[in-house]
Amino acid sequence: MREEKERKRRAILDAAIKVFAERGFHGSRISDVAKEAGVAEGTIYLYFKGKDDLLLSVFSKRVGTFVENVRATVAGMSTPQEKLRAIVENHFSHLEGDPPLAQVIQIELRSCSAFMRGGVSPELKAYLGIIEGILEEGKAKGTFRPDLNVKLAAKAFFGMMDEVATVWVLGRKRPLTEMAGEIFSIFYQGIKREG
Repeated sequence: MREEKERKRRAILDAAIKVFAERGFHGSRISDVAKEAGVAEGTIYLYFKGKDDLLLSVFSKRVGTFVENVRATVAGMSTPQEKLRAIVENHFSHLEGDPPLAQVIQIELRSCSAFMRGGVSPELKAYLGIIEGILEEGKAKGTFRPDLNVKLAAKAFFGMMDEVATVWVLGRKRPLTEMAGEIFSIFYQGIKREG
């Protein structure tokens, strides 16, 4: 029974990503998601409070899983530079590999007032926490500038990735993954220890 409920919940989330990406958050209805998921409209309300909750759940589930994958990836790396580069590469390849999800996260999520009012989500805090930990490690090893403001730098690093990803979603003129090395290099030049 529990497995069936989880399967149905996943199917609804997958359908929501597709519908929100195709029609936009405001242009979508719960009935559209239900039809795409192959369930009755009322079934969606057994799992989610409404459209906002559905969109927030997409973000929470997908970004939460992504953050855990990033944590596992960087755990096996030895230098903070490798870890930062891996974060950019993972971030970009994840979005590039799932354009509908990229559309929902980069564009549609920002049109959800519940998301914008909610402050920094636990998933985003966890992601920033991983980046902050890597920056602290780089400072401790003498790789990064000793005066580096880790919290600000982590937000700047995430902001660079986020902005480039948003522009990519809007235009897709060049593969997103091709820009990972450039983003890492620009950021690293600003935080590395001189001499």
